[in-house]
Amino acid sequence: MSVVTKPITLNHPHGKGAVHFVWTGDRFEHRIELGENHAACKDEAADQTWPDSPPIQQLSIESIDGRDVALAVGCAGTSHWSLSVEPTAEGFCFDWACRAKQTPAQLGTKYESPAGMRFECIDGATITAGMDETAIRPSESLDAAGTYRWCYQVS
Repeated sequence: MSVVTKPITLNHPHGKGAVHFVWTGDRFEHRIELGENHAACKDEAADQTWPDSPPIQQLSIESIDGRDVALAVGCAGTSHWSLSVEPTAEGFCFDWACRAKQTPAQLGTKYESPAGMRFECIDGATITAGMDETAIRPSESLDAAGTYRWCYQVS
């Protein structure tokens, strides 16, 4: 049985856009909207131990220091992911982490059709942009179990 829920939305406090989280299958997928531009997360390997984008199963919008932020966690295989999304002056900052109990086959976040959006590394991230897809991955080598982090801004 499929569960259909309303999207959970983190709005930019100055009306610049929003991040919409939609329950799909067994996890939340997200879509970023900034003005007329948008980018949707891509997860072709949703049933895999190492999916294309992190599996988020629990999500809430919380007020921290008077600002709304999205906080989320999820798991796949034996690994656990966490996320915080907060508004910045021009868009949103995404801060992901994965606690992997085994060497990861892949980690990162993929977006399809990110035309008109700018992705910038903030901490521990590498960005690869193609015509139809942008992939953001941890910059450190995935050579052991441990905690990996990648952080980027979208504007």
